[in-house]
Amino acid sequence: MTIRASVDERADVSVVASARVIATFALQHLKAAATFRDQVVAIEAVNAATPFGEFFEDIRSYASASIMSAAAALEALINEMFITPEGRLRPLLHNFDIDFWDDRQGIERLPPLKKYQRALSMLGKPQLNTSSAAYRSASGLVELRNALVHFKPSWDPDRRRKVEMVETLSGMYQLSPFVGEGSDFVTMRSMSSGCSAWAVSTVVAFLREFDSLAQLDDHKMSAFWRFEESDRQQANP
Repeated sequence: MTIRASVDERADVSVVASARVIATFALQHLKAAATFRDQVVAIEAVNAATPFGEFFEDIRSYASASIMSAAAALEALINEMFITPEGRLRPLLHNFDIDFWDDRQGIERLPPLKKYQRALSMLGKPQLNTSSAAYRSASGLVELRNALVHFKPSWDPDRRRKVEMVETLSGMYQLSPFVGEGSDFVTMRSMSSGCSAWAVSTVVAFLREFDSLAQLDDHKMSAFWRFEESDRQQANP
């Protein structure tokens, strides 16, 4: 069967279409974290037999960027899920401007992982297990990001909060092979390809755990799973 259509170009008809575009950046943050990780891997490989030197400054630049971008991916994603008008979370808020944006009690003011827990609560889903490896790693990633973003030199290695963070992160990733045990844990020993790789994998593992409970946005999450598969294939060609 042949279907024919014609358009009368003389017709005085105009069509105006408008669409609302919601800017998203969570996946880009994660891709950036992987890019910075790869730079650290490359620099470490080239200098594997080299003693500590100026190249370590480049490692610190890329490693810290990887950590911060990975943590930004976690926070950006849950913010996007709350804000998107067509999503399932925003309609559940009685007054979005107050419930989300209020300067004192709005959801926007919550720490990133608590936002994920709030989303699950609103959806009537079970809470994330805070004792799971995925949750503990994500919590450690946020703590490490905060320590870098809000960096305050500390001459007291026994400062309680710092000691607690080191205890939390110890054993989660391989430390830098270029600095000694007496070096600062955050700004020196954690500046490694092991930490950068852990930051990226932590985001994916946490999102897997959250998505298994929330099943909130299959289309959005599928982009993260495609990234995970592509990243795995590049690492193991």
